[in-house]
Parts: sequence; C-alpha cells; structure tokens
Amino acid sequence: MKTSFHSFILLLFFGLSLVSCKQEDKPIPPIERMSKYTTTKQYPGKVGTESLAAWKKGLPAIQDVQITSTADGQVEPALFYASESSRKKPLLVLLHSWSSGYLQVPSLPFALWAEKYDWAFIQPNFRGVFETPEAMASDVAIQDIMDAVDFAMKKAHIDSSRVYLVGSSGGAMTALVTASRHPDMWAGVAAWVPVFDIPDWYDFNLYYPHRKYNSQIISALGGEPLPDSPAFDAGKKRSPSTQIHQAKDVPIFIAHGINDLLVPASHSIRAFNILAHPSDTISQEQMNYIVKEQALPEGLQGTDQDKYFSNGDPAVVFSRQSNNVKLLLYVGVHDMAYNPTLLWLNEQRKQLAQDSTKVQ
Repeated sequence: MKTSFHSFILLLFFGLSLVSCKQEDKPIPPIERMSKYTTTKQYPGKVGTESLAAWKKGLPAIQDVQITSTADGQVEPALFYASESSRKKPLLVLLHSWSSGYLQVPSLPFALWAEKYDWAFIQPNFRGVFETPEAMASDVAIQDIMDAVDFAMKKAHIDSSRVYLVGSSGGAMTALVTASRHPDMWAGVAAWVPVFDIPDWYDFNLYYPHRKYNSQIISALGGEPLPDSPAFDAGKKRSPSTQIHQAKDVPIFIAHGINDLLVPASHSIRAFNILAHPSDTISQEQMNYIVKEQALPEGLQGTDQDKYFSNGDPAVVFSRQSNNVKLLLYVGVHDMAYNPTLLWLNEQRKQLAQDSTKVQ
C-alpha cells in the first residue's frame, strides 16, 4: 500500500507538471490584425488617460514595478508583463507620450498583443510628463529606458534579436533619440508623429500661445531655447535632429498625418531625409507644400499602398522605403495606429554577431 501510495503521488506530480508545462508553453497563434483596436485617437477615453485600475482590468497579469536608475539612483516605476513560458520572447518597449506618464492607458492594446503572442512588454516612466529638467529625452531619461530593457531581460527570457521600441509624439521623439544613442540594441523602432527638433517646435508653438508646450520646454531646458543660449543647446542635445544619423543601421518606421496641426509632418520628413539615400529625400519645397496644403505636391513619387495598413487604419497617401528607414504619410492628425506598428515590428530581426569563442 505504501509503495502504491508513493507511486500515485509521483504520477500526480508528473501529471501536474505536464499540465503546467502545457499552460506555460502553449502554442502561439498565427499573427493577425487586432479587430477591436485601431488608433490611439479612437481608443475609448482620452489619449492622456492614466489609470492602473484600467490596466489591471484589461490585463490582470500586468505588474507595476520599480526600477532603480543606474544614472542617478532615482527609483522610477514601469508597467511590465511577461509570461512564464520557457521560450525566448520578443521585448516590446513602449514609451508614453509628451503629456503623460507610464500609466497611459491607450498603450494597453500593445500589451494585449504581447500577452497573445508571448512577447514581453514594458512601459517605463522615464521621468514622466515632459516638464522637468530630468524628463524630455534628458540623459537620465534615456538611461531609464535602457535600465527598463535591462530589467526586462533579467526578469524574462528575451530574444535579443527582437527588442523593439515604440512611441508617438514626445515618445516618438525619445524613441529616435534612444535609437541614436543605443543603435545596437534595437531590431526595430516605430516612431509616430515625432518631434524632430525641440527649438524648432518651440518656434512653431509661438503661434499657438494657448498651448502648454512652450512653458514645459522652458521649464525642462531652463529657459527659452533661443539661438546661442544654453537652453537652445540643451534642446538640440535632446532632439533627434542632432543625432539620428547615428541610427542609420537601425530599421526605423516613421509615420505622420498630413493633417497634423500639433506637430507638422515636416518633422518626420526631416528625420527620413537624414536616414534615407540622397536620391530618395524629399525636397524643402515639397515639404513646405505638404505642411501648408495638407496634401501631396505634384511630382512627388511614392505609393499610396502599404501592406501593413488595412480597413480601419488611416488612409495611406505616401510610402517610401530607403536604406533602413520607412516613411509613411497618412490622412489624419496626431495619432498612432496599433496594427501597422505591430505587424511591421513582427517582421524585424536584428542580425546578431556570431560567437567566435572556441572551447580550448
């Protein structure tokens, strides 16, 4: 009886282990478009809504974690998700936008994608709303993002050939700066409606005194970013305009609405022009026409078709791939579409250096 009882216990333990293994390493379904979610503008509520309760309701397994900065010791929060499967998994790093922090709710569909396809997901705070010297793509903010990547890699079995970075608006600006500072990390970077140059955008916002952005820029930079001022130099240092050339080997997807009155489409076009082959760049005259008329000028060669866009996505008016950068202009405003971003990222892989170490 004693032997039979022990055998029963062993069989039960073995059976439970098999069930657990099947739950953890369940098959990944075929990649397909999300039918419920389209763009952040169409997500229920406001784009800037922040709520941990909403995150917990949408994805109960999401974790609210604390990460200590290796730059200054500041403890910064982040949202983190990873399954306990044994397989290597992609890592999706999502950057909140200019006026929000890490609890920005419209990022939830990206995390739900991670849950469905067994990706890891992290949304760091990187010093929150862009209104303090430590925020707005500062050195410590960029390090916060890299510390978040390191945190995820320690907590989950990450496929280092599939580490992705996504942002819109201020998050897109920061994504391009991060890609420039750490180009070897990323398999793909998606930047929607990015601010390309902070001092230039400051000048643009002088025509819109009711907006809060210029006061935030002054607060973060320590003054107005006027030419030959320390604030101007600080603004340039935090902008993709001065460093995006360092990301020329990173696959980058840049998208902008031609009707965007918050950040003109010229910001994305200028970023594209630096990364593209000279023969593929868009002229200043053509750029000016797009911004002024919110339409494409005659003679601008491109395609209005893109395989990552479908029904429910903004209508594509221009798409061009050159070197490692893809520029896409769409009919729409300051927005970001979920499906095109994720479908494009899913196809990106970073070529890893072969380990040449030989066993002696």
